[in-house]
Amino acid sequence: MDEYFKSSFMKRFIFKIRTKSYYHIFFKKKFATIGSMPVAWGIWNIDVYGPNIHIGNNVVFVAAKGSRSRLTTIKLGRHEGQIEIGDNVLVMNGVRLSSATRIVIGDDCMLANFCYLTDADWHDLHDRTEPVGKTAPIILKRGAWIGDSAIVCKGVTIGENSVVGAGAVVRRDVPANVVVSGNPARVVRKLDPDKVVTMSKLYDKMGRPKF
Repeated sequence: MDEYFKSSFMKRFIFKIRTKSYYHIFFKKKFATIGSMPVAWGIWNIDVYGPNIHIGNNVVFVAAKGSRSRLTTIKLGRHEGQIEIGDNVLVMNGVRLSSATRIVIGDDCMLANFCYLTDADWHDLHDRTEPVGKTAPIILKRGAWIGDSAIVCKGVTIGENSVVGAGAVVRRDVPANVVVSGNPARVVRKLDPDKVVTMSKLYDKMGRPKF
């Protein structure tokens, strides 16, 4: 991204044209609904596969070469995945969302590099020829922040404004306005919700994100 801002006007112009062309020809048709065209750095490094994938307004993707981000749902037998990404969400390099039921990313959430959210085991623990296994929805409430390389497992709800520390493994619900870390994740700090500044507040001051 730094290279982009340091590059010449012509290089930035070509990058914008290439991004918009890719979006209109290939990218947007992979979604069930799109609120507005996302700001996507390296849009060609984002894999979108499966039905029922939705994104809202002012979504920002940062997807580097070699660190592809993946949004994946399946439709298999009685299972049909769904991914809903709200407004003003930030999705960084290497993020993976894998759904056999439902993953909801609320408004103003942030997903850091290489975090992984999966709402299924993907195989039965005993009969490993049986696909999907146990599955339950994941819900991130408004303003939740998932840290670098953290894992959020099936059936988990992350409360409003809460932060999942880098490398944490979350197997149980996280209350609002806390920080959790470790494996299994535990509350290590409480947050003052009045001090939390989210993406929507930034965009209210500066306008919607753009290249």
